[in-house]
Amino acid sequence: MKNNRQKEPADFTPDVLGELPMTIAKYALWGGVAVLALSLLAIIFLMNVAAGDAAKAAQVATNMGMFEKGIILGPILIALGSAWLFWEEEMMVGINVIMALLVFFAPVWLPLILQNAQPETSNPGVTKGYEILAVGGQIYVGFAIAILVGDIVTRVRKRMVYGTKAALLKYGTNIKEESDRKNVFMGKCWQLPFCRKFVREKCPIYHAQRTCWRELVGCMCEEAVISAAMSDKPVSKEALLNGSAIPRNNKLTDGQKRQRCHNCVIYNEHQKHKYKLAMPLAMIFYGIVFLLFRESLGGWVSGMMTGASKKVNQITVGTVKEIGAGEYFNQFLTVAIILVAFAYTVKLIEHAIFKLKI
Repeated sequence: MKNNRQKEPADFTPDVLGELPMTIAKYALWGGVAVLALSLLAIIFLMNVAAGDAAKAAQVATNMGMFEKGIILGPILIALGSAWLFWEEEMMVGINVIMALLVFFAPVWLPLILQNAQPETSNPGVTKGYEILAVGGQIYVGFAIAILVGDIVTRVRKRMVYGTKAALLKYGTNIKEESDRKNVFMGKCWQLPFCRKFVREKCPIYHAQRTCWRELVGCMCEEAVISAAMSDKPVSKEALLNGSAIPRNNKLTDGQKRQRCHNCVIYNEHQKHKYKLAMPLAMIFYGIVFLLFRESLGGWVSGMMTGASKKVNQITVGTVKEIGAGEYFNQFLTVAIILVAFAYTVKLIEHAIFKLKI
């Protein structure tokens, strides 16, 4: 019998380049943090100078050009470095998205620090500063969303292939997949690739056309099933067909029996099928939500941004003008919100299927 079990990523230890990629990623991450922080401080300082002396505003706007690359390069380095170092870490994606939004929404919070540097002004130095921050924020948001999508794809693919982590399974982990069995989608236990031929011939669950996780007893967890399959003791056809030949272990409670199922490779395969069914349904659901409620969501996003701007206006006693965003970014932010909601839906589905074993 051929062992078709696919190894999990943890089973591999690729070390072709040694520690070089990790070292580069560390320098990229912390270098990006330093570049972004210094560029932000420099631009804020120059905006303050331009706001205080209109005669120097044009020259300040020219000088800001040297920091524009830092506002663009910093987020890219942070996104790529953090993605390499902390891939599949839940906090990594969230932190990148929050930082990206902070950079982009600088026109909302920056006037709290620089009350003389209003977003809607004719001062070229101040205007240039906000333009640079907006471009840097858009690029950072784009990379953060790309990382989010990559995280979703990786998470979904990994669960579809491996299901529950092998280390958490207890029964049947060393059993080879049977080459003569097709993996029937949402099939019964004997329609999955771990159904062994020598057990199946005398398996009361197979002959009764039932499933082991419904009967709370199976060939991976109950010794009586294996013993019956290997013995020459005859079993009546009637007993096999009506299920009366299925062994019952009265020494264990139903809860303990279910726990055995939850730790079995057969049930894990069954859960993988549930996951493969749930994911397309979730994608279709969010696709329909976006198509049907795109305008409403866009209006909600625009209203949320206007509300945030008004809040800042109240805090600054009316010294800050209300900030709005273009239609393009409203739609972009709407897609981002849908993706974030979908990402957490994926995590919820994972938790329900592979943790709670629903």
